[in-house]
Amino acid sequence: MRNLSATLVVTALAVLAASCSTERSPSFPSSPSPTPSPSLEQQAYARVNEYRRSRGLAALAWNETIAEQARQHSLAMASGRVPFGHDGFDDRLATIRQTIPWSAAAENVAVSRTAAGAVDSWLDSSGHLENIVGNYQLTGVGAAAAGSSVYFTQIFIRPR
Repeated sequence: MRNLSATLVVTALAVLAASCSTERSPSFPSSPSPTPSPSLEQQAYARVNEYRRSRGLAALAWNETIAEQARQHSLAMASGRVPFGHDGFDDRLATIRQTIPWSAAAENVAVSRTAAGAVDSWLDSSGHLENIVGNYQLTGVGAAAAGSSVYFTQIFIRPR
């Protein structure tokens, strides 16, 4: 049976993704960089945790299984294999569930030139902000470059 919480989050985020404040590149290079710089992923992760701590919330723990799924989605968006958005979120969650049983999950995506720009766009969106301050314990961030733009994906997980 499908997790209702995850289904509602996916539906809400799919609507919000189209209205995100992002910087988009109209064309895709033939070979996007899977991770333009691992530090971009870590910068986004640190900025989200900094925001959570400023609100009295516990920091999210980094999980490489989650980050790899986020990274693969960012690469797929950067290469144009999937449109900007949340296509395939259920598949990413199914893969994560193979190693991490979870009770709730959410995802944020952004296109920006910087990690700070991506996180700021999420903080300016009520739905994305809800994920950032949500009752999650694990996360992973993936980034992939397409020209001067970087596609970011952050997945949030509440383990069982």
